[in-house]
Amino acid sequence: MNERTPSTAEVLASVQRFAIDGECVDVVPLVRGHIHDTFVSTWRQNGGTRRYLHQRMNDKVFHDIPAVMHNIETVSKHLRRKMSGHTTLDGFRVLDLVTTREQRSYLVCETGQWRTYSFIEGTTSHDHCERPEQAFEAARAFGWFSSQLADLDPRNLRETLPHFFSTPHRLQQFEDALAEDPRSRAEHCIDEIRFAQQRREMAFVIDGMLRSGEIPTRTVHGDTKLNNVLFCKRTGRASCIVDLDTCMPGYSLYDFGDLVRFTAATSDEDERDLDRVGTDLELYRALVDGYLEGMRGTLSKREILLMPFAARLVTYTIGLRFLADHLAGDIYFKVHREGHNLDRARVQFRMVERMEQQADTMAVTTS
Repeated sequence: MNERTPSTAEVLASVQRFAIDGECVDVVPLVRGHIHDTFVSTWRQNGGTRRYLHQRMNDKVFHDIPAVMHNIETVSKHLRRKMSGHTTLDGFRVLDLVTTREQRSYLVCETGQWRTYSFIEGTTSHDHCERPEQAFEAARAFGWFSSQLADLDPRNLRETLPHFFSTPHRLQQFEDALAEDPRSRAEHCIDEIRFAQQRREMAFVIDGMLRSGEIPTRTVHGDTKLNNVLFCKRTGRASCIVDLDTCMPGYSLYDFGDLVRFTAATSDEDERDLDRVGTDLELYRALVDGYLEGMRGTLSKREILLMPFAARLVTYTIGLRFLADHLAGDIYFKVHREGHNLDRARVQFRMVERMEQQADTMAVTTS
């Protein structure tokens, strides 16, 4: 990807190569996420206006853009077949991918690789959960998304980010960074290193169950942050799941675990006051209830019992990633202060510790 921000003229030239009727009258940047460059255009059509969302995809993060777009197309087509001509299904709608004028799913041009969606009007997203009802709706939406893809063979999808869901892989990255320690940082985070090593065995639990068939490989979303749900401004209900870049074969409990890690956190991800760090149990319970309702019986009893463990495991996994990056010299995650990734790792590990202390309260039954 050309790392230079495209000019307005370049963006306009790119978006006009998509199969959109009418006249483009405006195009402006939209600050959303940290991966892609996103813009919103307004088109004059049939006496009114309509908006579209355009993204210049980051091929430094996603090296195989054709695979990403293959997965998005496959998932979207599968969901649309379920809808049987309806604009919504169970109150949810699916992103409309707009093709190029040559009927391709994305555009390759001088400024990069672009895709376009119809803009979903009347919706909003949230970076922080405001109340249990919101948590329930988000979890119900992600559960619904997974349940509708339960009959999509994961082998039809490609692994766009190798080992993305694998905790053993993240553990190996941490151990490699610790062995190399290129910035001599290990001596300043002995407690965090010890914490990660003491829980080493938990890293292999889910991978072992997947290999044995005790839990199934499913098509998962892979990035179940609260702000990847669009909520209806009028009703407050969840309307649409967005950001399908990490849709690929995985395990459903990763989606649930990451949802808990992000949505039920009592602090920011880089909070320095660890006394503020933990999991809001009221929000957690709302996430459990919403996810189970959305999944509609798709999860096995074994998966349901593993839900609190998945929350701990995914949080531990993200902590490993932050700690590994700190040891390696902050080469992956963007940092804004000295020790930023170490602060992030400390938050994740404190959340794991608190979840361990609250294990009985966080248990989920199958009755």
